Amino acid sequence: MAAAMVAAFVALTPGCDDGDSVEYKVRRDDDTIVVLTPADMPPYSYYDEEAKEFKGIEIDFVRTAAKKLGRKVEVRQCPFDELLGRVKSGEADVAVSVITITDARKEDVDFSLPYETGGASFLYRVGDPMPTMIRAETLRVAAVESMTHDFYLSTHGIDPIRFEVYQDAVAALKEGRVDTVFFDDGVVRHTAETSGGKLAASRRETREHFALAIRKGMPELMAAINTAIAERTPAK
Repeated sequence: MAAAMVAAFVALTPGCDDGDSVEYKVRRDDDTIVVLTPADMPPYSYYDEEAKEFKGIEIDFVRTAAKKLGRKVEVRQCPFDELLGRVKSGEADVAVSVITITDARKEDVDFSLPYETGGASFLYRVGDPMPTMIRAETLRVAAVESMTHDFYLSTHGIDPIRFEVYQDAVAALKEGRVDTVFFDDGVVRHTAETSGGKLAASRRETREHFALAIRKGMPELMAAINTAIAERTPAK
């Protein structure tokens, strides 16, 4: 079927547990690009409760690539620490979650062109002193488990309070259970801007390149995603 006649769509599926994986392997077809995401990082990848669909910059890249290839898109919600392993195993084609390119990760997946160069910063309550990496040694710092921010804190002698998803860490900050959240700078700034003046973002502490993780051996999908990135959001 011609690419122009095929509309990419998003199917909401219940998660990434083993039962779903078995069902998924049975009904997998080559016409569908399967995308995994924790869906907790607006504006990059998130679930819009009002629209009842997954949205975000990263998901838009896959949708654009799917239209070019004449394929459909299925987005499945999955914890961050399972993303790359499930893409490597062939259970999915793409993982999106503001993923930092690292040499270790390149052994398991291929990476698209970087769509943004950013880093990590601290989210904190307005009125509190701005956190820095040195000051963080005396603070209750929240991080998302297994993300590069978690490892970065550990290399600086900081043992963070770990959460499975970013929203839970932000909730803990608002409730006073932690003093700051260390996370992707773009997401942190978006959270601060939409907090009604209650939260703020620190200066950027790290520099990283973000990309989509793609299953190895998929050159056509890689090329289509790279074209979508180059045409819409050139890397900074």
